Amino acid sequence: MLQERKKTLVDKITDLACFHPWKCITSVLLLLCILAPGLANFKEAYDVRIWFRETDPNIKILDQFERKFGNDENLVIVLHSPSGVFDPSTAETIRSLTEDLLASVHQVIRVDSLSNYNYTYADGDEIIVEPFFPDPGEEISQELLDQKKKTALAHKVMPGYLVSKDTKSAMLFARLVPTLDGSPNYRKIVADARKLLKDKYQGKDDHQFHILGEAAVNDAFREIGNRDVEIIVPILFLLIILYMLFVFRSVKATLLPLVIIGMSIVMTLGLCFMMGMVYNSILTILPTILIAISIADSVHVIVTYFQFRALGIDSFDAAYKATHKNIIPTFLTSISTMIGFFSLTMTELVPIRQLGILAGIGCALAWIITIFFLCPLLTKINFKVPKTFTHTKDVDGASPLAHLLVQKLKRYITPILVIFVLATGISTYLGSLSKVNSNPYEYFLEGMSLRVGNDFVRDNFGGNAGPEIIIYAGSKTNPIEDGIKNPEFLRKVENYKNWIDSQSYVNKTVDIIDIIKDMNKSLYGGKEEQYKIPSTQKGVAEQLFLYSMSLPQGMDLNNRMTLKYDAMRMSVLWSIFDTRGWLHHADLFEKKAAELGLHVEITGKFLLFQRMMGYVVETFVKSVSMAVILIALLMMLVFRSVKIGLLSMLPNLIPLAFGGAFMKIMGIDLNIGSALVSSVCLGIAVDDTIHFLSAYY
Repeated sequence: MLQERKKTLVDKITDLACFHPWKCITSVLLLLCILAPGLANFKEAYDVRIWFRETDPNIKILDQFERKFGNDENLVIVLHSPSGVFDPSTAETIRSLTEDLLASVHQVIRVDSLSNYNYTYADGDEIIVEPFFPDPGEEISQELLDQKKKTALAHKVMPGYLVSKDTKSAMLFARLVPTLDGSPNYRKIVADARKLLKDKYQGKDDHQFHILGEAAVNDAFREIGNRDVEIIVPILFLLIILYMLFVFRSVKATLLPLVIIGMSIVMTLGLCFMMGMVYNSILTILPTILIAISIADSVHVIVTYFQFRALGIDSFDAAYKATHKNIIPTFLTSISTMIGFFSLTMTELVPIRQLGILAGIGCALAWIITIFFLCPLLTKINFKVPKTFTHTKDVDGASPLAHLLVQKLKRYITPILVIFVLATGISTYLGSLSKVNSNPYEYFLEGMSLRVGNDFVRDNFGGNAGPEIIIYAGSKTNPIEDGIKNPEFLRKVENYKNWIDSQSYVNKTVDIIDIIKDMNKSLYGGKEEQYKIPSTQKGVAEQLFLYSMSLPQGMDLNNRMTLKYDAMRMSVLWSIFDTRGWLHHADLFEKKAAELGLHVEITGKFLLFQRMMGYVVETFVKSVSMAVILIALLMMLVFRSVKIGLLSMLPNLIPLAFGGAFMKIMGIDLNIGSALVSSVCLGIAVDDTIHFLSAYY
């Protein structure tokens, strides 16, 4: 039996786990029963809003935009017909699809297409505003379509927006309902659109379809994230099972770590949803992190247990010694890993902060389950010692390979240190050159439907999305009612619009300027020289009134100007997709507006996503700095040495430097993913350092 000795805290914890196994096992199972029901509260969200605090200035601007103009998010359907858009079959498809999107797709409030574009023209003394294609049920002849083709190509708005300049493709914009207190159901929206196209349109004539827009991008993140979990987690489990079967040669010994992993994941996710958090694209990596954390603690205990058993120690005493030996190292590695993850709470990005909290709590739960569930179970199960452990002579002894490696290190210690110092210096320099950048479409592999569709639109239209610009009459804080009817204000906006349109990366700007100028032209019998803004505020007001009175229900201008006529909206469609491009040119737009005496705010869901990248560097610097400082203090406290504490940081930071250099060499920019990987790498490196230092001391 074990000899009596003065009880330390480690002794007391070991006694509790091994001498009172059923109390510990029951307590852990009770905790599982408390947290597991939280899974019933599962909710998921993948829109850009979830990334920001409600008090974030970017969210406040977006909320203000949506209250004034509605949701800027679209589901975009791109129809391509090699034979051309202006043939009866394709025109009828566009007309029918426009109606079907509004009727059949969840949360679609309006559809803008070539079919229902409100075309303005003069017929004698009468001003006509009517859909570009005839109403459903009316015949569309080829003769009519030939005329429509000429009209569309000569129009100021339609080419590059609703129809490609080669007239072989068309875009339909399904506008989504505003959702200030949440996000649209992207999953159902995209599913409805896919079903509609599959059941009624795909395979018809030579028509090809692409589904794009913010709704498709957000749903793709959900789809890919869930698919990765469905594929990666089972593969990871399979590899773990195969490896442990190879090492332990025991099904029972292999099952124990799997049980620990399962309990850790269930408890952590249960707590997640119990706390009201929602599952998102970042939290999809949480199960993988928990697997790595849980397997580390449990395998250390089981390996030590078998090492003691191989020395001839009975099952209970081996379990006791393995528990006693591993409490401190596993506790320290868990604490250091928790510090690494909790450091992510310094970020402004909500999902990353949630990941840090949950991964940190998961570390604690994995340690608790290992010590108070796995270790007690080891005292109750009599395992057969695997052959791989039968040659063990000393549980603290080193293998021949380890002796050989140490001898080599001692022999070449100077050149090794010199090489590492030089490599670290060069890597640190290269890593410092990395810049924050992200292209959401490059997150998806080439050949995926979303990326194929985006490439198609970029090549044939120039782009289907861009920033939204709120232009105030007066100032942002004191807008002038009816101010957007002022010709002087409108001419400033016109100059601003012309400047934006002149930029090579801009495909189209959509606003009321073209509508007002088109109405004025029609009032003067279609004379091209009258395509301009009226000279009086009364003239502008009358034209807007005439236009609005001619519009069908649901196609009004409330999404383009406020009810008080004190602000208007300009939508920019451009070919820029990367963060640096978005932010740089958005700043240029703001500066140009100020030069022209306009008060603007630039917003939109896509711009919000790109501005999110600005928090990445802050997240990286804050989290890594905090983790390094706290872990260094932990090392100093545990090993009672300032030198050892500081020295322990070198093997933790050097891998980050090497990783930064590798990213720069490979042309990989710093983004959310790489920032998260840095924190995970820091936690892994610290675990290795602690095990080495624990053995050293």
